[in-house]
Amino acid sequence: MNITSVYVARLPEPGPLTFETYDLREEATPELDDREILIRVIYLSVDAGSRGMLDDRGAYVLKLKPGMQAIGTGAVGEVVESRHPDFPIGSFAATIFARWGSHMKAAPDDPASPVFAVDPQVAPLDAHLGALGLTGFTAYTGIFLNLPLAAGETAVISAAAGAVGAVAGQYAKIRGARVIGIAGGSDKCEYVRSLGFDDCIDYRSDLEAGLRRACPDGIDFYFENVGGDIQRLVLSMMRRYGRMSFCGQIAQYAGEGEPPGPNLMRVVLQELTLKGFLCMPTYTEKFGQFRAETMAWLKEGRVRHDSSVIYGLENAHEAVNALSAGRNVGKQLIQVAVDPTAQ
Repeated sequence: MNITSVYVARLPEPGPLTFETYDLREEATPELDDREILIRVIYLSVDAGSRGMLDDRGAYVLKLKPGMQAIGTGAVGEVVESRHPDFPIGSFAATIFARWGSHMKAAPDDPASPVFAVDPQVAPLDAHLGALGLTGFTAYTGIFLNLPLAAGETAVISAAAGAVGAVAGQYAKIRGARVIGIAGGSDKCEYVRSLGFDDCIDYRSDLEAGLRRACPDGIDFYFENVGGDIQRLVLSMMRRYGRMSFCGQIAQYAGEGEPPGPNLMRVVLQELTLKGFLCMPTYTEKFGQFRAETMAWLKEGRVRHDSSVIYGLENAHEAVNALSAGRNVGKQLIQVAVDPTAQ
């Protein structure tokens, strides 16, 4: 059996990726060592970092070069070969780190790249890359662990219709906060409100007026996932002792380099706390706790998972473009093979 792997063919120019960005290669099936498994991939995770890794001008945590296999924050699929007793053939497994391709070899006992069995009767396969995957864990870290949010506070969530922001806002509601989302377009704002947010501001309209109307007394907590002009506006509205939990900077992932930063004197005058985070490896020991709590909230209907899917490895560039352009709602995925568990 041959497998298909996705490699970076060339680094793109600023802007959308093209078909020529990636190279699909047929390769021999890898040999398994003891306690390893081979997963037939059904869904691959696509994240803001999928574009940031290809930008040689930016400052993303991981960098890809031509000839390197494309990677992402997760895959879920069916175990087709196994030398691990806990992962029989025909079962389903997910990982938070994946090399893009039709199949992936995984070592469930490796703590650096957690692999976990999933039950499609408990949650859909795609949810294990979203609300129950690394994007969900990112939201969990930003709300509960990095700079914990308190009940009764006003929280603003950027990129609120995306995979991380949508879940972060739902967690903020669980914490008892008043939650305002920022998203692009009226349809996305309606979606965000449907998740239980108290309001959502369309950044494509008059963002400043809308945000000041929604937060007349200022902002206590900001889940930062965007950067750029939105960050500058929110910073100007932060209340005394406010906190900004920094997850990412989507505005600088499209190859344009780093934009000028805001005037940080506001941090001094309002005695603000700004703290960035990487949920892995800093909070790895909390991953099991996160999955257990979020699984319960999913069952209770307090957290909802949604995804946008583009089919085929040959369309990987379009999946990245969809996310970069904000066309996705919820988690952006590449569907690599038929999902036998889908209803």
